[in-house]
Amino acid sequence: MKTSIFIVLLALATKAFAQPTVEGTYLPVHNTVIKQVYDTVAANLEVPTRGPNQVWDYTNSFTNILDTFELQTFDANATPYVSDFPGATHASFLRAPFNFADSIYSYFIVDTNGIQNLGFYSIKEEYDTSFVSSPTEWVIPFEINYGDTIRDTSITTGILKDYYPYLGNYYDVKYISHRTKDMVVDGYGTLSTPLGTFNDVLLGTEKQHVLDSFFVDVGLGWTFAYLNDNYFHRFHFLRNNTFATSHLMQLNSDTSEIDMRYGWFTLPANVGEISGTVYDTSGLAVTDGEILLYIENSNFTKNDVLATTTVDGSGNYLFTDIPYGEYRISCRPNLAIYGDAMTSYVGDTTDWINCQTILTSGPASTGNDIFLVYHENHTGSGQITGSLQQDYSYSKAGGDPIPGIDIIIEKTPGGTVTNGTTTGSTGLFTLNNLNDGDYTIFVDVPGLNMVGSYDFTISGGTVVNDLDFKVGFDSIHPIGVVTVVEDYVISKAVLRAYPNPFNTKATLEIDLNENSQVEISIFNLLGKKLANVTSTVLDRGTHQFKIGNLMTIKGIYFAKVRINGEEEVVKLLRR
Repeated sequence: MKTSIFIVLLALATKAFAQPTVEGTYLPVHNTVIKQVYDTVAANLEVPTRGPNQVWDYTNSFTNILDTFELQTFDANATPYVSDFPGATHASFLRAPFNFADSIYSYFIVDTNGIQNLGFYSIKEEYDTSFVSSPTEWVIPFEINYGDTIRDTSITTGILKDYYPYLGNYYDVKYISHRTKDMVVDGYGTLSTPLGTFNDVLLGTEKQHVLDSFFVDVGLGWTFAYLNDNYFHRFHFLRNNTFATSHLMQLNSDTSEIDMRYGWFTLPANVGEISGTVYDTSGLAVTDGEILLYIENSNFTKNDVLATTTVDGSGNYLFTDIPYGEYRISCRPNLAIYGDAMTSYVGDTTDWINCQTILTSGPASTGNDIFLVYHENHTGSGQITGSLQQDYSYSKAGGDPIPGIDIIIEKTPGGTVTNGTTTGSTGLFTLNNLNDGDYTIFVDVPGLNMVGSYDFTISGGTVVNDLDFKVGFDSIHPIGVVTVVEDYVISKAVLRAYPNPFNTKATLEIDLNENSQVEISIFNLLGKKLANVTSTVLDRGTHQFKIGNLMTIKGIYFAKVRINGEEEVVKLLRR
C-alpha cells in the first residue's frame, strides 16, 4: 500500500480548527533540500488577516517569481566552517536574492529549547568571513501556541571587505548588528500556497528592529563609518511535520504593513521512496503490521511519527514522496498473529538508539528489511506497572499521558532484550508473568535519551507498581526513584564531576589506584563529540580536569571516560 505524506498535508480546509501547537524541534532533517520560491515584486501579496480559524489563500499570489533558491541542511560537523561555531548541531547553505544573505552557511543549535542561530559564514568574495551571534538568536522556541509573545535580542559581529565611498577604495569593515525581535502568534487556520493547502498553521507576526553599525580601518584603528537603522515586519506561517521544514511561507513588509517588500513559499526538493520487506524469524513474510516512519534528529519530546503505512500480503511496505534525508523505520506487528513479537526497527533491534538509520539520496531507497525480534516466553509471577507522561517539571503528579511508546526490559548484565509492551491511550503499561531475574527498563521514545534507567529484580513473584516515567525537555526520567550517583566506580578507579549542575566551571576528578590509560571525551545531547580532553597514561593518584569551558551553551552534556578499556558516562548539566 502506497502512502503519500502529501495526501495528509494537502487536505482541504474545514470551517473550524483546533488551536495548533508548533514545536521548534521539528527541524529540517540532515541532508534534505527545500526550495524557497521568492517574489520580490510582491504586488499581489496581501497582509494576512489575524485571529482564529483564518483561511489564507495565496495560491495565485506569486506572480512575479524572481527565482527559486535551494536551502540545504547538513550535520554541522560535515561543513567546512563548523570550527567557528562550537556547539552547532545543524548547518544550512542558502543562496538568496539579497546581497548580504547570499551564499552563506548558517549554523544552529537544535535541541529541546528549540532552534538557535549561532551565526553564519559568508563565502562571497567580498565578505568571506564568519559573523557570530552572541547571545544566540532565537529562530523558533521549543513550543509556540496561539496568543504567545516571544521577544529576543541578539548581536551579530563580523569583519568584511567593503567599499568605502569617501576614500574610493576597499577596506576592512567591522560589522555589528543589534537585532530586536518581538513576535506575537496572532492567527491560526488554513494556508494555501502554489504547493497546496495546509491545515493547522500558526501565523506569527514579527516586528524587527535592526541597527547595523559599520567601522572602517584605514590604518588608524577602527573608526565609526556609518549606521543603518531598519524597522520592518515579517509574517511567519508555521506548521509541524511538513516535508522536513516548519516554515511554509514568509512575507516581509514595512512597519505600516502597506508596502510588501517580498515573500517566499517553500517546496520540497528531491523526493523519493523508501521500501523494504518485513520477515518473521522463520524467514516468512510478515503480512499484518503497521510500519512507522520517524524523522531522524527531529522531535525530542514524544513519539515523532512522520508517516505510517502497513505491510501488504507479501510483507512489503512502501513510503512515497519522502524528501531526501535521514530516517528511522520500525514495524509494529499484529500481536494477535505474531504473539511475543516486539516493535522492531530496520537493523533488527528493539530500540531507536541501536537501529540502522536510512539516508535517502536517490529516487528510491530499497531493501530496508526488518526481521522481527521476539521476547522470551515468560511464565513467572512477577509484574511491573507504570505510566509515561510528558511533564517538564518532573513532578510526581500531573502531566499529559503519552500513548503508543514501547517499554522494553533487558537482562542485567548483558542487555539482552527479554520482554516489552506499549503504553496505552492513558500512558499506562503493564508487564506480566515475568521470570525471576535482574532487569533494566528502557522507554523507547525515538530521539530522546533515557536518564536514570531503572534497575529492578524479580524474585518469587515480585510486583513493582507505579513505576512512572516523565518526559521532560532533555530526556526521560523515572519519578520517585533515586538515580543520582555521585561517585562512579571503574575497576580500580573512582571518578566524580563537580559542581553538577554548574554555571561556568566544572571539574572532572579521577582517583586512580594504579597507573592507567585514560581517555576522556565530551559529547552534547545529540551525541556529537565536542572535545577530546585527554588520551594518555596517568600515574596512580588523583587527577583533575577543568571541563566547564568545553560546554559553552546551557544544556545537557556527557563526559565519556575510558580507563583501561572500561567505560563510564557522566551526565553534566550547565545551567
